[in-house]
Amino acid sequence: MTLTLRLILLVLAIVLTMLVSGAYIALDAVRGNVSDEVESSARLTMQLLSAALISNHTENPTQAQQILLDHLKGLDDIRHLQIAVVRADGTAILPFSERDNIDAREIPGWFIRLIAPAPTEYHRRIASSALGNSEIVVVPNPYAAIRQVWQEARSILGLILFFTLVCLVLMTFTIRRALRPVNDISTGLGVIQSGDYAARLPPFRLPELDRLSNQFNHMAQVLEAQEQENHRLNKRLLAVQESERRHLSRELHDELGQSISAIKVMAVNLRQNPSPSPEGANAIIGVCNQMYGVVRDMMNRLRPVALEELGPVTALERLVDGWNDRQEERFCALSISGAYDDLDEETAINLYRIVQEALTNVARHADASKVTIDIERRPDGGIEMTIRDNGRGFDDRTTHKGMGLLGMRERVQSLNGKISLASQPGEGVSIAITLPFNPLEQNE
Repeated sequence: MTLTLRLILLVLAIVLTMLVSGAYIALDAVRGNVSDEVESSARLTMQLLSAALISNHTENPTQAQQILLDHLKGLDDIRHLQIAVVRADGTAILPFSERDNIDAREIPGWFIRLIAPAPTEYHRRIASSALGNSEIVVVPNPYAAIRQVWQEARSILGLILFFTLVCLVLMTFTIRRALRPVNDISTGLGVIQSGDYAARLPPFRLPELDRLSNQFNHMAQVLEAQEQENHRLNKRLLAVQESERRHLSRELHDELGQSISAIKVMAVNLRQNPSPSPEGANAIIGVCNQMYGVVRDMMNRLRPVALEELGPVTALERLVDGWNDRQEERFCALSISGAYDDLDEETAINLYRIVQEALTNVARHADASKVTIDIERRPDGGIEMTIRDNGRGFDDRTTHKGMGLLGMRERVQSLNGKISLASQPGEGVSIAITLPFNPLEQNE
């Protein structure tokens, strides 16, 4: 069931409830009014008849009877009453009028049962030489009043139904027009679900829907920016992979290939000139040592061996010492507090790579003379790291697209950590990183 249909049915139920309640109250009031009106007419008629009988002093009985019957026939024209004169043996001198049956046929039976008061009769005994022992019977006739109420109620009910239909039509049009933006939002969500993050919603008139449109557009903008950043990271990842492959290929060709060729040449010379001189063996040993150094450097590029052999603290110290040895105009001061032997492998390697990437960024972009790296272990086992330099800095209000910072951010987020950056032109860069505690036992 659609929202539009639910709202229409809800409003219709409220209107019908109000109509039924109002009709019940109105019918109860009308029933009382009809009963009071008919009863008052009957009582007044009885009083007039009594007065007429008392004041009738004619000496002629036949004339008196005719005067009384004419008077009663005149009263029979009153719409709320039926009058008859009945002898003691039940014969009717003046029968009831048939007008009540005509009135009753014009009104629905269910409406009569709702409105009609309880039937009552009023009797007035008379004794005269002309009429004998007889009585006047006055029966209240509510059908005329009920017919009038029915005609008025039918007109009012028709008018109410007409306005109800008009209101339902207008309400349906208004609700559908007001909920039209919901279809636009649903369509936009479907486009986002399909992977097209360029979808945007137009502004809406309703403040609530307009706020929803702004939030939707902000979400789509963030998703689009994230998708673009992922594309850049993937492109950078492929470029780094190709760079590492080229570097390894060059190292294998230039270093190992030449060293193996040199060993082969020296071995051939030793076979052709088997002299006891140790110079050939020493030369081979020298080439092998060189090959061992090259292989060790390649292994360190692929994965820091010191992490597994000496632990994260010593590995970081050697990393910083090696960087300081290669830098003539820069110096990095490293401060590490706390124990780190219980770090899991993923946290340890990412911590090492973050520091390595930070030092690479300083050497390439910062133009700094001093770098400080403070690593501290919190009581709950988490790690807080601060990296500062006194380089040229940049405006941190602009989106910085450096791959080094993006790589650091990706590593921190992969550990469910937090990273914040603060920088101003000419004031260097400060990076604060918080990493949660991931004990070694969880990964075993």
